[in-house]
Order: sequence, then structure tokens, then C-alpha cells
Amino acid sequence: MNAGETLRTVGAEIRGHKLRSALTLLGIILGTLSITVMTSLLDGVVAAVLDGFDDLGYDGVMYVVQRDARDLREQMVFTRSRGLRPEDAGMLLGRGDLVADVAPAMVRDERVGRGSVERMARVMGVTPGYAAVRNRRAAEGRFINDLDDESFAKVCVLGHRLKRRLFGTEDALGKTVRIGGRPFRVVGVGERLGNRMFDDDEMSQEMEGAFVPLGTLRKFYAGEEEPLAFLAVKTRDVERLGDAQAEVQASLRLAHRGAQDFRVENIAEEILRARKEVREVIFSWRVVLGSIAGISLLVGGIGLLSVMLISIGERVYEIGLRKALGATSEAIFVQFLAEAVALALVGGVIGAALGVAIIQATAQFFPEGLPVRVGGVALAVGIAALVGAVYGIYPALKASRMEPVDALRAAG
Repeated sequence: MNAGETLRTVGAEIRGHKLRSALTLLGIILGTLSITVMTSLLDGVVAAVLDGFDDLGYDGVMYVVQRDARDLREQMVFTRSRGLRPEDAGMLLGRGDLVADVAPAMVRDERVGRGSVERMARVMGVTPGYAAVRNRRAAEGRFINDLDDESFAKVCVLGHRLKRRLFGTEDALGKTVRIGGRPFRVVGVGERLGNRMFDDDEMSQEMEGAFVPLGTLRKFYAGEEEPLAFLAVKTRDVERLGDAQAEVQASLRLAHRGAQDFRVENIAEEILRARKEVREVIFSWRVVLGSIAGISLLVGGIGLLSVMLISIGERVYEIGLRKALGATSEAIFVQFLAEAVALALVGGVIGAALGVAIIQATAQFFPEGLPVRVGGVALAVGIAALVGAVYGIYPALKASRMEPVDALRAAG
């Protein structure tokens, strides 16, 4: 029997026993639907979470912050040091083999306004290296550059939300805002950070705040002698975070004349642990949802087995007649196995189509959308066909082993 005849036979069986066929296909439809939705949904969640980690900008990053003296002896030692200084960044880059980049920063809360609209916001004084260390880019315009910092330019990069609060949908580039009562020209607008799957207070503060050149902030607001808020250090090798931390500590202790008036916060290690935990959770969800889909397909396969056995019982005369006319046992086996696979494929295609429809309907709830995973659809349909083949073997064997005389006598 050729493929066309097999499909014709399957179509006749489905049309002739609509309710039975629908109940048979239900388990397979649910199983393939689950697999299709599961693969795309989990891939969408994983992409959103990983994008959130990228937006944090802490991969391979350590923070060096000021530390207070714990006793009188440390107070005496700390007098040797002037605290965290912008010069420390150049020293770390010059001495550190594992240091890729360093971004000194100061933070102040200032009133930022335009016209009658004014808000208290976090204003960060940074160098151009901050963009590289923290993986920051301007969605509009540009970020702070070397000339801005060296010339004490009164320019700023507004956070995504602060720009909307001050300008709405109006273009902000080239416009002037007030920061602490002084005029600053907007040269850039930051990217939107985070998503519905991943949010963080630090990202929210950044989007509600503004960046200005570090030199400008120190000259007009903080003063030349005020220590930095932190040094953000980017390491070259995330596999050697411990060595990098020790290197930073040794270099800074030397620069501060033996005073360890700083603390190194190895945020990169925390991010690595968090990423590992997320991967474990996602794997667990894959196992759970895969098990649910597998149970649905198992039930569908049992239903398919039952229907094929019933079909053989109803078609005993046909089997006996075909064998009497010369059909081989192999031909009968292939016919019924092909019917089982084709029936499972019909259920698989229907389930995959429904899964694609669900994915498209839920894509609006994901910031980057939820693309249909072709691999997931192919996997679902392929597993459905495999279920049809596995559960169709026994009925096909039973049909192929019937003797023509016994089959015709039983049918009569």
C-alpha cells in the first residue's frame, strides 16, 4: 500500500468513527501542544532572565567601596590615606594583570528639573569607562566621553524614566535641564533596563537618575577632596575572580600606604551563583513540564493502541481477504503501522498548530516577544509520530500474523 492509499485509509477511519478518533487524538494533541508551548515559553523566560542579568551589568565586576575604621588603631592607619581617588583607577589598570577596566564614580542626590517639573534624582559622576564596565549604552545620543570629563563639561545623560518624566515624548537631545540649579545640556538618554521577568532597585534608580562627567561633579558639587563613592572594576577572566580580588586589594593597599580603608565586594561571584541557580530552576521546570507532556502522550498512545486493536477486530474480513489474494504479512504490517503513525501525526499537527496559536496570543506579555521555536514544533510532531510507531507495532503485528482461513472464518 502506497502513502496515498494509507492516508486515504486513515481519513476514512477518522470520518467513519469521528468521536472515537477525536478521543484517540486528544491525548496526542495535548501532548504535542504542551511540548510546543513549553519549549517556546521556557526559551522566552530564559531569554528575559538572561537579558535581565545583562542589564544589571555585573558580569565580571567587583565594587571597591570606602570602609570605616573599626578601632582607634585603624583610625590612625587610615590617616595615611586620602580614601578612594580617581587616580586609583589608573593605578589598578597599570598594575593589575587581571583588571580589564576601572570606572571611578561619585553619587549625589540632586534636584533635576526642566521648566516647572522638578524631581529629586540620583546623579552619578562617571568616566567613559563606566559604560564599558557596566555594559551601558545610550539609547539616544551618546554617553559621557573623555573630553567631557577633562573639560568639566556641563553635559548629562538622562535615565530612561527621568527623560520621560521631564520631556515626555519630546526629543531631549540638545535640550537643557537643571541639576542642582545649574544648567546641563542633554547629550544622551539611557536604555530601558530590566523587564517583567527581571527588575532591580539599582536599575530603577539608574533609570530615574542621570549621569554627568566625574570631573564636573567633583568641581561643582562634591569638591576635589571628597572620596569616591566606589570603583567599579571589570576583570579579564571570570574564572579567576578570587585572584582578581586579591590583586585589587594588594594594589590598593600599596597605593593607600598600607591602609585598607576600602572593601572589595565581589559582585561577579554573586552573579555567577545566581545564574547557576536560575539554570537549575529552569531545568527543573523543563523536567516538570516535559513530564506532563510525556504523560499526555503516553495516554494518547494507549488510546491509539486501543483504537487500532478495535479497528483490527472490525477489519478481520478485509485482512483475511487481502491475504487470500496474495498480500504478504509484511505488507499488512506496514499498512497498519503506517495508519497508526499517520493517525498520530494528525494529532501531532493539530496539537502543534494549537500550540503556535497560544504562543502568538501570549507573545504580547514578553518585552521581546515570544518567537515560535521551529525546533520545538518539529520535536513535538516528531515525538507524536514516534508514539504512533511505538504503539502501532503490536496491532500491526497482530494483524500481519492472522491466517487467511482463520480470519475469513472469524469474519463469517
